[in-house]
Amino acid sequence: MLLPEKKERENRFKLALRMGLPIFFLGLLSIFSFINQPMERIPSSFYIGATLILAIMIYFFLYMIYKGFDERITDPITHTFTREYLYKLLKKEIQKGSYSILLISVDNLHIINEVYGIKNGDTILYKIVHEISNFFVSKGINNFPLGHIKGGDFIIGLNGTKDEYISVLDLMCLKFSPCNLNGIEIQILGSIIDNNFSKNLDYLIDNLFEQQVLNRSSKTVLKEENSIDPNYLEISIIDAIKNSNFKIFSQNIYDKNENIFLEDLSIKLEIDNKIIHQNRFMPIINRLGLTKEFDLYVLDKVAKIASENDKKCSVIISPTTLREPNFVLNVKNLLDTYSSIQNKIVLLISEIDYYNNIFRYNQIIQNLRAMGILIAIDRFGEYHSSLLYFREIEVDMVRFDSRYTKGLASNRYKDILKGLHVSINTLDSISWMKMIEDENMYNTACEIGIDLMQGKYLDNKNFTGEIN
Repeated sequence: MLLPEKKERENRFKLALRMGLPIFFLGLLSIFSFINQPMERIPSSFYIGATLILAIMIYFFLYMIYKGFDERITDPITHTFTREYLYKLLKKEIQKGSYSILLISVDNLHIINEVYGIKNGDTILYKIVHEISNFFVSKGINNFPLGHIKGGDFIIGLNGTKDEYISVLDLMCLKFSPCNLNGIEIQILGSIIDNNFSKNLDYLIDNLFEQQVLNRSSKTVLKEENSIDPNYLEISIIDAIKNSNFKIFSQNIYDKNENIFLEDLSIKLEIDNKIIHQNRFMPIINRLGLTKEFDLYVLDKVAKIASENDKKCSVIISPTTLREPNFVLNVKNLLDTYSSIQNKIVLLISEIDYYNNIFRYNQIIQNLRAMGILIAIDRFGEYHSSLLYFREIEVDMVRFDSRYTKGLASNRYKDILKGLHVSINTLDSISWMKMIEDENMYNTACEIGIDLMQGKYLDNKNFTGEIN
């Protein structure tokens, strides 16, 4: 039996006592009052008192039944702790001493629900969480809190540091990803953190989900190695947006003749002489609701840089910002301020999920292109949405995901890239490949006919330097 199931039983028993004892004592009081009255005549006060006691009993009984629904501590599908109860428990535990938190995700739950139905998806969640629990018990880890956070995501709390459990989590991921239950393949991901990172549960949970995003690419458990206090990092990010303290770095993008075609700009944050990359601080910016403010700040900086030199400049921007109602107007104001930047700014867009209102999205992009803003689809081939957008939307450039560059030695990858490159050029777009690290990669990219390339091989330094 899982710890949450034991706790649920205890909770229900306590609730039953709380419901039953007051009613029992009120009944005794009624009987006592009746017995102490002269038998010849029962006064009217007794009837009034009995009525009041009965009304209180009914109210109290109904109230406790209602509260019983509020005080459920286990999830009805998985029989693990509810998120509310688990968070309450973990907030206490992480203050006591060394404590680790594990995030375990059924990564393909969405596909399971679509293909096999939600009912089968619920069954899989119940079974896999019990299988995982049994695995930890087999390793001598008992009576640990286990809770259902959302979808296919579960949290486990364990006493001790993450170094004590990282090997167990690695073994679990190897055993259960993939695994097969009821003829359904299940993919499991895991990440771990401890309260040395922070005593704030919200920061710990957010960091676990950030790790999980990286785990989807590496398929291994990653340790959190960033030593910056998350609260301090959050404050620094807010301060950087307010006071324009972000640093902009660039890398040259070359055409087929090795001429510099444009500069790829990346935004980074420096804290205590440590450079924080965008993939580290963007989840925090998104969580704080500052995505639009950050993107507009970046766009203004890029516009200024582009106005001061002859090169085109590319920069990543959030698609949600691009779809903001006032974004086109903001760009128009920039073009009015910096008239020389027309056809010199390339906005790189990518997102995991496909935006269904494609007509409106295409309208915005074509308006921007008509104004002289170039649009590029980024991470082409990584997300299914990138191919769907390329099918539906006219864009100026397409940048392949880095895994295609890493796979250039494979004939299969090379043949796929040849076909994609021809399609891109046929539709009047430019193909673009990053992370060209050596001569072999470069020669293969040239053989395919890739239009634009960037990487260490083409530039002695990964970044040409900081732009002030």
